[in-house]
Amino acid sequence: MFGIRSLPRTLEAALRDLRHAKNETRISALRDLVRLTESPDRARALGALCEVMASDADVHVRAAAALALGDAEALESRAELVSAVQSGPVQVREMALAALGEIADPSDSEVLALIEAARLDAAPEMRFQALIALSRVARPALLERLIDATRDVDAEVRQIAYRLAEEQVLSDHVPLPEPLRQRARAALRDDEPGVRLAAAILLARVGDPSGADVIRAVVERKDRVPSLADEQAALELAGELQISEARAALSRVSVEPAMVSVLCQAALSLGITSLRAPLLAATTACVHAAWQGRDRVEEGDLVAAARLVLGPRAVHFPAASDGDDASPSDPPPPAESEADEGNPPREGEAGDGEGNPDDALGELVLDA
Repeated sequence: MFGIRSLPRTLEAALRDLRHAKNETRISALRDLVRLTESPDRARALGALCEVMASDADVHVRAAAALALGDAEALESRAELVSAVQSGPVQVREMALAALGEIADPSDSEVLALIEAARLDAAPEMRFQALIALSRVARPALLERLIDATRDVDAEVRQIAYRLAEEQVLSDHVPLPEPLRQRARAALRDDEPGVRLAAAILLARVGDPSGADVIRAVVERKDRVPSLADEQAALELAGELQISEARAALSRVSVEPAMVSVLCQAALSLGITSLRAPLLAATTACVHAAWQGRDRVEEGDLVAAARLVLGPRAVHFPAASDGDDASPSDPPPPAESEADEGNPPREGEAGDGEGNPDDALGELVLDA
């Protein structure tokens, strides 16, 4: 049977449940107080949230109250949040700092000083949250601060530093400072897979392929990262990097003009009159050569290109020249005269046992 969904609490009901013995019930009441801050009861609701943040028996409930003040955009409770950041359990200090990052004005020098001090706090949770707060209230100075954060002893702080750098570079359309780029390249050798991947993603976003191997390692499941979002970003960037690498490889491949001529002659023999088909075949041959790791088009590349491009576009195929298929009524070829046998071939004509290499290649392409 379906349970009955509880109705939203009134202010009085929420205040009553703040005294409930169960932490879950008190935290649930906090969510209703956030909703009630949008009503005429805002002042009483904010007062209750501040009281819980300062004095609840459970530290997790106090931390939830601090975060609720940020959700309520409680600028009126700025002083209480500042006090909570300065002293108390680290869980409460961290969430109070997060709330200040949500509500503080960039011109608030006291809050900015508080955030700067938190960057050097002994607790990694505070250093982590300080970077996020800076990204909201002091964006112009963020990238410079992130350079120091990439050297933090805590892996999660280092990782969030690269992720915040990526977010700012993309959203604000600002260049990545060279010192931060060098830090990201160095982080590709970090002991933590999450840090390596965050650095590789940042580099890839700014067109630097240095971290391609790190991204491939995550895609191929050689490295495991806890963040699904990072893994999805790695999958996306792996495809982009492969395309870029293929383009670079293709630009190095050369094809001889004689081979292009062979493709043109083959196209005509197949009844293809458009020049686009042999040109596309030549490009396909280059792609095939690049795929095989070569920088020059060879016979096998032409054969593959003819099969893939010219064959499907053929209007007709040349008549077979094999002797078994010849009609019995066909007249025999004229016998060579004794004079011809005694004369050497003129320049440009093939002698006995010798054929034009281009003709042989053209027959091979047509056979394909």
